[in-house]
Amino acid sequence: MKRKIMLLIGACIFTVMALATIQGYFIYNTYQLNEREINSAIKKQIARLEDTDEWEKLNDNWAGHSKKYAKQYLKGDVTKQNFIKYLSANKDSLSRAMNTYMKKMAEPEDYNINYSIYLNSIILINNKKTDTLFKGKILVLANDTLKKNLILSSIGRWEVKDNDTELSMVIKSQRYYGFDELQQTIISKMAGLLLFSIVLMAFVVFLYYMSLKNLISQKRIADIKTDFVNNITHEFQTPLATMDIAIKTLQRKDEQMSPEHYKNTLAMIARQNERLQKLFRQVTEASVKPIANKNTIQVTNEEIKDMIDDFKLSKPDVAIAFSCQKEAFSISMDRFHLNTILINLLDNAVKYGADKIETDLKITDKNFILSVKDNGKGIPVQEQTSIFDKFYRVEKGNIHNSKGLGLGLFYIKQLVETYNGNIVVESEEEKGSIFIITIPI
Repeated sequence: MKRKIMLLIGACIFTVMALATIQGYFIYNTYQLNEREINSAIKKQIARLEDTDEWEKLNDNWAGHSKKYAKQYLKGDVTKQNFIKYLSANKDSLSRAMNTYMKKMAEPEDYNINYSIYLNSIILINNKKTDTLFKGKILVLANDTLKKNLILSSIGRWEVKDNDTELSMVIKSQRYYGFDELQQTIISKMAGLLLFSIVLMAFVVFLYYMSLKNLISQKRIADIKTDFVNNITHEFQTPLATMDIAIKTLQRKDEQMSPEHYKNTLAMIARQNERLQKLFRQVTEASVKPIANKNTIQVTNEEIKDMIDDFKLSKPDVAIAFSCQKEAFSISMDRFHLNTILINLLDNAVKYGADKIETDLKITDKNFILSVKDNGKGIPVQEQTSIFDKFYRVEKGNIHNSKGLGLGLFYIKQLVETYNGNIVVESEEEKGSIFIITIPI
């Protein structure tokens, strides 16, 4: 069963990972589709901007400046090295003009983009001779502060001729646009899809978690019930076998038995019968909440010692120390319930390896405090929250190592809560345990 649960957990994890991968793939594709749609819309926006006479004048403006400089260069008045400074001097005025133009042409659905033109090369052709005035990459104009992510929009190549001379210029340029809010815009468009995907995945994980939790809980209950059946079978075997022997002994002829033998056999049957009744009572009372008897009773120090001495008759190898600050006290509690709590705590300590037990009883103005400390093998921390559950037993490997039905501590807790008290345990493995019961007087 455990292997099946581990396989199921593995299958659930694999399924969640597969669903997450598929979901991520579709989200990525949707992101790419939105990115393409936005870029396509921006290119249409740029195409609309470039399809006007005013834009042609702006473009011819910087090309005209370059032609003017080329004439001066051919005359020897300027050098190639100063061309970059010349373009930079005119860049700001061209950029302001471009910015004004784009604001005027803007439409409500347009994106807030940056538009820039870079010059790549100018080749001069004069009297069939060629000369390269500039080669590289320099900004000619930009409508706004340059964005971080520039995207190539188009590559331009055209020839400018001077009608007065045989001078021709072959100009190559690149046009870019930038849109830094691209990612934010796409995510805002996909917000609904992303939210739905996250909620859906969380819901699937929650369903798997609840299913596995219920399955593990059912397995635990099934294991507890199996342990209970095994243990109660084991508990009943001894008294039944003993009674069977005793009954067969009594079936002998009277002359074959001495009076003392006859008396001992009847006592044996009586003890085993009482033991069976206690087992049945323990199982029955574990299913029905005990009824508190709050009549005030007087309990003496000697009475508690007698309860402990009776228990020690069957456990002669166990040393039990008892201390109490008062010789007698009054408490609103059923005497049988008090005896049951004390004996069950002692019995639980012995079952789990204790050979030294310290029992302490304190009476305050408000509370009756009983503590039982032992030197047994202790209770693991992870088990301490479960030891008061019905049928729960710490040791499950071999049910014969410590006999019992897993009802003792459960029944003690029920009794304590019936009288509005509480029970706590402090324990470390191999260092023993201490149970502390507090009941209001």
